[in-house]
Amino acid sequence: MKKVFLLVFTSTFMLIILFGCQSKGNTTLESINNSELQFEGKRTKVNISKSKGFSANLDFFTVLEDEENFETVKRILSSSVKEEGIVDMAEPEYYLEVISEDESKEGFYLWVGEKGQRSTFMKMDNTHTIYTVSEEMTNKMIELVE
Repeated sequence: MKKVFLLVFTSTFMLIILFGCQSKGNTTLESINNSELQFEGKRTKVNISKSKGFSANLDFFTVLEDEENFETVKRILSSSVKEEGIVDMAEPEYYLEVISEDESKEGFYLWVGEKGQRSTFMKMDNTHTIYTVSEEMTNKMIELVE
């Protein structure tokens, strides 16, 4: 009887340990599709400039007004992944401004990786959170800023 009790107790204890240590998925990354970076309404223009630190640089070297390029920017931003944790970033490389039909503006700081690397961006109005995009989206981003 003692052996049966010991076997049941040990088995139950092991199951509790195994279920307690089970991974609950990737808790450091949060996909943000459909929430923070989804664009509502018609966008009319995307401006890109070299960064001047953490402030808007209105000396744009690229102005994108065609639907195809806007859709590319929209895909890049909406496919991003929110990174958890404390943010301590170097000065951004680029400033990106998205202008809507009603002339409202949304600004982003960009850190563009090399081809095949991930890139990072940050909303201008929330410098405590960064978002990363895939290597594929980095390649598209490089095409836009060249």
